[in-house]
Amino acid sequence: MSKISNIIRTIILAALVVVLSFMCGLKLIQTQIVDGDKYLELTQTTYTAQQDIEATRGMIVDSTGKVFNSNKIVFSVDLQKAFIEDGTENDIIYRTLKVLKRHGEKWNDSLPISTTRPYNFIIGKDSAVTKLKKTLGVADYSSAEDCMYWLYDTYDIDEKYDEQMRRLIAGVRYEMTIKDFSTRNKFVLASDIKDETVQELKELSSLLAGVDISQSWERVYLNDDISAHYRGTVGAISAEQYKELKDSGYTINDVIGLSGIESAFESTLRGTRGTRSITYGSDGKLISDEITKEPVSGNSIMLTIDSEYQKLIQDALEYHIKYLQSPYALRTWGKSLLKEPCQAGSIVVLDVKTGGVLAMTSYPNFNLNDYAEDPEGVMNMEHSPVFNRALKGTYRPGSTFKTITSIAGLYEGKIGISSTILCGHNYMYYAPGFVPTCLGWHGNIDVRTALMYSCNIFFYETARRLGIDALAMWGNRFGIGTDLGFELSMETGQMSSLELYEEKGLDWHAGDIVQAGIGQCETAVTPLHLAVQAMTLANKGVRYTPHILKSVYNYDFSEKLYDSETTIREDFSNYPNMLSYMNAVRDGMKRVASSDCFISVPGAGYVNVFNYIGVGVKNVAIKTGSPQVSAKVFNGAIVGFYPADNPEIAFGIMLEDGECAKYMVANIIKAYVSGSISTHYDENGVPTCPV
Repeated sequence: MSKISNIIRTIILAALVVVLSFMCGLKLIQTQIVDGDKYLELTQTTYTAQQDIEATRGMIVDSTGKVFNSNKIVFSVDLQKAFIEDGTENDIIYRTLKVLKRHGEKWNDSLPISTTRPYNFIIGKDSAVTKLKKTLGVADYSSAEDCMYWLYDTYDIDEKYDEQMRRLIAGVRYEMTIKDFSTRNKFVLASDIKDETVQELKELSSLLAGVDISQSWERVYLNDDISAHYRGTVGAISAEQYKELKDSGYTINDVIGLSGIESAFESTLRGTRGTRSITYGSDGKLISDEITKEPVSGNSIMLTIDSEYQKLIQDALEYHIKYLQSPYALRTWGKSLLKEPCQAGSIVVLDVKTGGVLAMTSYPNFNLNDYAEDPEGVMNMEHSPVFNRALKGTYRPGSTFKTITSIAGLYEGKIGISSTILCGHNYMYYAPGFVPTCLGWHGNIDVRTALMYSCNIFFYETARRLGIDALAMWGNRFGIGTDLGFELSMETGQMSSLELYEEKGLDWHAGDIVQAGIGQCETAVTPLHLAVQAMTLANKGVRYTPHILKSVYNYDFSEKLYDSETTIREDFSNYPNMLSYMNAVRDGMKRVASSDCFISVPGAGYVNVFNYIGVGVKNVAIKTGSPQVSAKVFNGAIVGFYPADNPEIAFGIMLEDGECAKYMVANIIKAYVSGSISTHYDENGVPTCPV
């Protein structure tokens, strides 16, 4: 029985061996024959190149949702190194450039050498020429012809191409080098090409290995003459920026915010790039090409600016300056305008309750698309239109500072609300060596009346009693000479002080305190500082951080991510008796509006400008100033708020070598209340009246 069992066991084992052998044979056939190519490919060396996919940049809109900066979808011509066989680069570029030329397209070529013989370095491209010579490793004295020889030699651009095409190919090859063309970095040869160009390139795809047509975005600037000074532009990342930002994920082909909001909120607008993975074998054969990480669009930004109100404020400033340049101003104001007419100025309007910027303009203005197309041309225009006077211009505040001197004197107990100081035209405290004067003879006056008449003597004496340390401290509390915390780059300005004089190497004289008390001396502010000062007065001692960001949304505004926070920078509203002091200063500012803002209007006679345009003089609080720049040049300055007793807006104005700024206040308020401004023109379109 055991013998039979052994035979059966042997047969079973033999059968199992046969079956297993058969299955192994089938697997071997599957591996070697059916899937042979696949496994052969896997045994070869493979390489995966990962390329970044640019994320769509977030949009910028005004407070109502009107689009400022947006994007449009464009077609680009890209060169992909992974698909270009070594030694064929020049032929590929040659064929592609022929198509681009035929359709009148532009492509990326920053080679600082003329495109035709005799070759010369392009004037004004000195730094680019230096970089070219360094890249080629040639001597500093090498000529443009020498550089072209080395370019042809370096990139093996032989004479089978005509001379002009050799130069064009050399330009592209050099551009590829400085843009770090590699399997990691594609090279964008041309952007925003026509549909017919796309079609022809696709038809020639079999001859253009490595030429890829892709969709990308390009920045679009809508309403391009509104808020141009702070919206900003985007552009190609510079070599210097790339060195600083490459560790943060930027590539040499990136687009980056260059100025204004585009730069300040770069991290918000930029988005998160995706990844394209391209795998190929050692023989150069493509194995796979796929998007392994989808890009995420940047977030969009809503500003505090109302574009319609902004446009009205721009128009009001332009109208007033053109009036000052007109013959009608000379007839009205006589000899005061027998000088170089005002050419520039700025207005900033803030929301009193939040510090949000409602309007911020600088004149002369410029067109944002013109600047994006030709930045150097716009920057070189007369009167520097690109210069943002609202944030970068620094000026003496003049008599607008007397509001701060008033609060400082009242709180520090150096003057009282009802106490008086004698104005006899000459300030004799430092006589006979130094005798500053006043424009009038005001007699014994209190702080309200001193503000109304802008009496220098009153504020000379108040400042002297205070001393420079106390005056500087109160100037700082109002934001003068401090960082306001604004999101965009701006000047800090400066507040006259002993420390400032020491820092600047100036000698402090006892009499300098009286000049500091009326906003002269070394004190310097931006128009935004003036608006913040006005806002602090309107809030009776509460100074908010000014801001231009209202909210952040996802790209398509389907979800709000967060609102900008209203933050208090300084609060002295609860100081003892501060409410009474603020009310006294507010009363003085209201008296300025009611007593010093009359104008002769054709058909209406001599009237108060605020009553004339319908906003009501009792609702306006302002302080004017004529800060001295030189012996013959005076600027025009204003701080103010509206409505006077329950303020909603605060504003700062500065006119360079200009006068009558107080009349612009009427249009600032009218634009806010009614959505229009008041203007008068003659038959030739020349302004005939300040409002």
